[in-house]
Amino acid sequence: MKNKVYIAEITTILPHLFSSSEVIDILYPSSVDNGRPHRFARRSVGAVGITYRPTILSREAFPNRALATPEYHPLEWGSRAVEELLQDGCVSREDVGFLSIAYNIRCDKDVLPSLSSKIASKCALKLDYPPQEMAYLGCAAGLFSLESSVKYCAEHNKAAITFLFDQCSWIVNPTYDIEDPEFKENLKTTLLFADGAAGILVIPENLRDRFDLPLMEIDEIITDFVQGGSLSMHEGKLVLEDNLKDTVPEIVHEHIIKPLGVTPDNIDEWSLHQGGMPILMRFTEPEILGLNDEQISRSKSIFEKYGNFSSPSVMFVLETWFKDENRRLKDEKTRGCAISFGAGYFMGGMTYHWSKK
Repeated sequence: MKNKVYIAEITTILPHLFSSSEVIDILYPSSVDNGRPHRFARRSVGAVGITYRPTILSREAFPNRALATPEYHPLEWGSRAVEELLQDGCVSREDVGFLSIAYNIRCDKDVLPSLSSKIASKCALKLDYPPQEMAYLGCAAGLFSLESSVKYCAEHNKAAITFLFDQCSWIVNPTYDIEDPEFKENLKTTLLFADGAAGILVIPENLRDRFDLPLMEIDEIITDFVQGGSLSMHEGKLVLEDNLKDTVPEIVHEHIIKPLGVTPDNIDEWSLHQGGMPILMRFTEPEILGLNDEQISRSKSIFEKYGNFSSPSVMFVLETWFKDENRRLKDEKTRGCAISFGAGYFMGGMTYHWSKK
């Protein structure tokens, strides 16, 4: 890279938080089939192990799809993320030359002009490079988008913004026939995926001195693709095949972990995509990565609280490191790694170290 590149700010956005039990009451009403699917779904809440379900959906309108508030529209989320990233004044709108966004599921149908161009226009960004929009790269989309921002800042003396979001609730379509072979799988994905967004401000080294606190300096960011279909959509419904936890971690090990050269001993801060607890826990196995309970705890905690946000998921974990109470004490000896992966299979990894002013 020509310039050193830093992550200068991270922000996340959540819609209303329903408890998992409340979500069951909404999506599987007791009035359906004498309450059989409702009771079954209630029993499944504990097994999934997720406390909250962040959702953009209007409780009153369901089963019709409607936003609980216009503030949950993707354009509003994107504009909010940009404003929050720039609110401290260290980087102005004129300093931002590139915008990259990524998502898989969004609630709006008005796809032209592109959402990225509409965000840039609403926020009065004077970009010197066309705004980028990445769709349908699965849960790894966040690192693909971030990679674009990092590459831009490596070659230009202006900042870049990455905006990531998913609104998985918008395609919720519960199966109520408990005899249906797809009922359990549909229930699992309904409870697993959540709605949320993240914004990342990326800067080149000429803007570094504007920030007093230590920043994450990017060492390496890589992305890859291996064809596979264990996670897909069928007739508008998400399908997770049983072999997903056996297949994906091993692919990530070969194509991301080994090329990055990361081990439990040379990384202090781990941010792993929360694809599901069985998948996440495979990274504790020595043949995959060999993390201990403490090293995987932040990724596990985010999953247990919110579930899987899809494209922005790993950024929710990364944000906890960025806003850590001990941030002032971090220096170049403190190294971190973020890894994400998803349908396709698309995957990505990033390493960084902390850099003081």
